Amino acid sequence: MALILFLSCLYFFPHRWCEKDAMDWYNNNPALQKKLAAGVEIWVNKELKSSDYATGNKTFSGEWLFGTYMMAAMGFGQMAILYPEMKDHYLSLMNKCIEKILSPTVREFDRMSWGEDPIDTIDGPNDHIGYLGYFNLVLSFNHFLDPGSKYKKLNKKITEKFIKHLEKKDTLILYTYPNELYLVDNCTVIASIALYDRATGEDHRELLDRWVKKCRHDYIDPNTGLLYQTYMPPARGSGNSIGIYFLSFADMELSGELYRALKKELAGGLLGFGAVREYSSGVSGYGDIDSGPVVLGYGISATGFTMAGCRIHRDSEFFCELYGTSCLFGCPVTRGEMLDFVMGGPLGNAIMFAMLTAQIVKSQE
Repeated sequence: MALILFLSCLYFFPHRWCEKDAMDWYNNNPALQKKLAAGVEIWVNKELKSSDYATGNKTFSGEWLFGTYMMAAMGFGQMAILYPEMKDHYLSLMNKCIEKILSPTVREFDRMSWGEDPIDTIDGPNDHIGYLGYFNLVLSFNHFLDPGSKYKKLNKKITEKFIKHLEKKDTLILYTYPNELYLVDNCTVIASIALYDRATGEDHRELLDRWVKKCRHDYIDPNTGLLYQTYMPPARGSGNSIGIYFLSFADMELSGELYRALKKELAGGLLGFGAVREYSSGVSGYGDIDSGPVVLGYGISATGFTMAGCRIHRDSEFFCELYGTSCLFGCPVTRGEMLDFVMGGPLGNAIMFAMLTAQIVKSQE
């Protein structure tokens, strides 16, 4: 009897405690979201360096530095929509992130990989989407929120580069690094073009529709409905989950299809805590810099990224389960007017910020 009682407590209480604030996050509680924004603002105001990220690899550490500012910028943009009375404040923070992304220090990881600078060679033949794809999504979002954005000329230049390069390729996919193709990075390219169109009134829907059709036909696993990580199997939870978020800016139907496939093929958990597998059933693999640690088949990155999909596609139940897991491993702590996921560091907090403020971005009034 005592064992049954112990196991019952183990099942019912820990995850419920970790989920206690989940519905407040899901329903956009302003106190929580503004405190997390304040915590991320502190990271953005610091002089971070790639050496602050202990990945053991200079390129990966540079990616994490870049990712901190990119995800923070998306979070601040989403806050500008959620809280229009504070739009100027959050846009100023978004602009600060853009300036950080433009700095030579943050561009270094891409420059090392290509042997040339991504900004200085925008007119060149190389794609650079590991930097330019994600950055242009931020620029398009900034332009969408602020028609007078001082970065709109750069946004236009990068967007035109992508359109030109895509039109030349039968595959309709661009290179992240030399000889490296990743579908999730291409999702940022497509999302940036779609948001650029909404910001400017230009129309590249034919190209976007062609890309979506090509993606469905060639880059989604016909057995699982999951997005391939590269341009061929296997599909992976980390790429699929963040791809759902990026594609919500470009094609909600495809984003929804990938979300439903993820729920069917990868959703699971233990003792009431929700989690997302990195690989589908029958596929073996290991964790890496993209997935984060993989524990019992469940990926840390995939689990965290999927919270955005839950918010966008209105799945409160799974969101609460996933938030409980993120709370357990992230350890959110409130200090005055600031909230910090103490185990996340600058990148983890920026990602949580973007995921916990993710929404369907509607046209500006």
